[in-house]
Amino acid sequence: MADRDPGNAFRVERYLWTPELDGPGPKRARVPARIEAYVPAPIRRLELSVSSAALRSMSDAEQSVTALQHHTASLGVESLSAQLLRSEAIASSQMEGVAVPSNRTLAKVTAGGRHHENANAALEAIAAVTDAHEWAAGTEPFTVAIVERLHAAVARGDRALAAHAGALRTKQNWIGPDPHTPVGADFMPPPPDDVPALMDDLCAFLNRPDVPPLVQAAAAHAQFETIHPFADGNGRVGRILLGMVLSRSGLATDVVPPISLVLSRDREAYVSGLTAWRFDGPAGADRWVRVICDALEEVATASRGLADEIDALQRDWRAASRHRRSDATAEKLIAVLPQLGVVGLGEGVARTGRSQEQVRQALNQMEEDGILRQVTVGKRNRQWESVGLFALLDEFERTLSGGTVGAGETR
Repeated sequence: MADRDPGNAFRVERYLWTPELDGPGPKRARVPARIEAYVPAPIRRLELSVSSAALRSMSDAEQSVTALQHHTASLGVESLSAQLLRSEAIASSQMEGVAVPSNRTLAKVTAGGRHHENANAALEAIAAVTDAHEWAAGTEPFTVAIVERLHAAVARGDRALAAHAGALRTKQNWIGPDPHTPVGADFMPPPPDDVPALMDDLCAFLNRPDVPPLVQAAAAHAQFETIHPFADGNGRVGRILLGMVLSRSGLATDVVPPISLVLSRDREAYVSGLTAWRFDGPAGADRWVRVICDALEEVATASRGLADEIDALQRDWRAASRHRRSDATAEKLIAVLPQLGVVGLGEGVARTGRSQEQVRQALNQMEEDGILRQVTVGKRNRQWESVGLFALLDEFERTLSGGTVGAGETR
C-alpha cells in the first residue's frame, strides 16, 4: 500500500498523564504516569495501491456481497435484511462484553412481550444499526455531528454510555486491562486535543467517491478505532461505520452482511490486524484490508445460504397451510414471518391489513397446521412463534462466530 499522505506518518506524543485525585479506583490509579499516545496520520488524501492477494480478497468479497443482494431479491426474502441487522448488532455488542438475549427473546419483546431490560437494550442497539444503514443509503455527507448522533443512538441502550452519549471525549482513554490507569495499556489513542481534527479528516475521507468501497470501509474502520473518539462504545460505532460505507457505496443496497459475527470468532486476529494497520506500514495496511474482505466474503456467502434455508422453510409452511389462495391472510402472514419471528394479533393486523377476526382465525389455523407455536399462556395478548426459524438463525450465528454468538435455546 502507498503512503498515507506522503511524508506524513503517524507520530507518538509523550506527555504526563494526570489522574483525577478524587477519581474512582485504587490508590495506584491516582498516580501520574508518563504515557505515549499514538497519533495517526491524516487519511483524507489517502492513496492506496493493494497487493495481488488483497485484490483477490476484494474481488471475492464484492462478488459475494453483490450475489447476496441479487439472490435474496430473486427469492423474495428481502426481510432477511432485518434478521441480519439484528445479528450484526448482537455480535458487535457481545464483542464488547455486553450481554445480549437470544433471537427468540428479542422477538418476543418486539412483539409486545414482558419487559426485559437486557432485551430492550439490545433492541435499541438494533435500531441504531438499522437507522444508520438507512441514513447511509441516502446522500447526506458524513460529518462529525452524524457520527456523534450515531454514538448517541448506541448509548440509548447502554447505561454505561449515557453520561457521554454523542460527545467526543475530552480526556485521555486507553485500551488495556486496567480501567483506572493507563500504565500497562495495550494501546494509547491520541490525546483528546487531537480528536476533533482527526474526526474532521476521517469524515472527509468517508465522503470521497474515488476510493474502492471495501478499501474505504476497512481504512475508515481502522482509523476510527485508532482515534477512539468517544469515552466508550467505540467498537460498536466503528463496526456500524463499516456497514454504513457498504450501504453508501451501493455495494450492499438491500442486505448488509453481519461482519461482526466473523470478527467476533477470532478477536486476536481482529486486534492484530488493527495493530498491523497502525504500525507495519504498507504491508500492515494490506493485511488489514484482507482481514476485512475475507470476513465479509465469508459472511456474505453464509448469508446467501441462510436465505436459501429461510426460503425452503417458507415453502414448507405454505405446503402445511390449509389456506391455499394467494391472497389468504395466512399467506400474507407467512410472507412476513421471517422478519418477525414472533407475531401477535396486533402485529398480524398491521402487517396484513386484514381484520382482527380474519387474523385471529389465520393464527389459530396456522397453529393447527404446525406453522406457529403459541409461546404465551392464556387467551389475552397471545403470541405465536414461527416454527423452525430460530433454529436456523441461532445455527447461522453460532457457526460464523465459532459459538460466541447464537447461544439461545433452539427447539
